[in-house]
Amino acid sequence: MENSHNTDILPKKLTDADSAILKQLSSVVEGIALLFGKYCEVLLFSLDDVEHSIVFIENGHITNRKKGDPMGKRTLSGFIEMRENNRNVAGPFYTKRKNGKTLKSITILIRNTEDVPIGFLAINFDISAPFLEVVSSLLPFFEDNKFLNTPHLTTAKDLFESALNDVITNVHNQTGYSPTQKNKMIVEQLYTRGVFNIKNGIDLTASKMGISRYTVYNYLRQIKTDLGEML
Repeated sequence: MENSHNTDILPKKLTDADSAILKQLSSVVEGIALLFGKYCEVLLFSLDDVEHSIVFIENGHITNRKKGDPMGKRTLSGFIEMRENNRNVAGPFYTKRKNGKTLKSITILIRNTEDVPIGFLAINFDISAPFLEVVSSLLPFFEDNKFLNTPHLTTAKDLFESALNDVITNVHNQTGYSPTQKNKMIVEQLYTRGVFNIKNGIDLTASKMGISRYTVYNYLRQIKTDLGEML
């Protein structure tokens, strides 16, 4: 199914209001890419011109595409699938790219105020990327990649424990603080680095520090209060 043979199923011309809707969604494209990191490609397609359909793109290195490139057959077939099944979402589905990457993808139909399709939001995640590199792109305490060169680290738990050991060592080397103050400092550093986003992060921290999970919770409450965050 070639793009040029299917333009009859697409809108003939988008209005200025339609284009404004797509332009507003550029921040959504950027936000999703920032949240999920460099292995997540996010594209915004316009149905105005399938030969120059990509109007916004982040992390285009994943499929080697750029703004102004045409709509692919997969995206077009997703539109047909959604239209035939009266749906606004197609996927998730998996594709193997010529560059060797395996992508898990989803396509979301964008409609205007009159419920007419005007574009797509497509999200492609490179699930063939090395696990440790994906983790490093998602978690802030791995951004310096210092843990990626350690051969025995193969799971999120391994990475978490290495980060925890690093923080504990740094805090314990500081002088002039009581054990209680140091414990709170450790929890605060782990919190600001996003460590507690890992499953069982609180339990693992409590076990490693030799304190109860409820003590960790109490420290977190104090830290969030100090930072003015919602509990």
